[in-house]
Amino acid sequence: MGRYYSGDIEGKFMFAVQGSNAPERFGAEECEPNYLDYYVPPDSVDEVRKEVQSIETKHDDQIKRIDKMFDENMGYNDETMEKYGVTKEGLSEYADLRLGRQILEYLEENPDFGCSIQAEL
Repeated sequence: MGRYYSGDIEGKFMFAVQGSNAPERFGAEECEPNYLDYYVPPDSVDEVRKEVQSIETKHDDQIKRIDKMFDENMGYNDETMEKYGVTKEGLSEYADLRLGRQILEYLEENPDFGCSIQAEL
């Protein structure tokens, strides 16, 4: 089993004698990753459902306010949030709820597969 490099050039690092940082020797600079990879296993559907329900229950009032805010406005800012009584915590929970619902829907529609997600940094 070896480690490969790819991009504009492709190859395989020599096993046990060449480090993955070998390109630095030739002026390469390490780059931060642009994505984080996540995987939600198919047997996590109950856990995902429970978390979605928890957010819905705990933040029911904020969810209703945010839904109304978005129904009546194309976007939001601090003034709009204040007008509708929306908090930053509520908006953050709402965003997570949307993601959780998407994951749950995928897992329910694809019970034999997990849900893979690449998140941009």
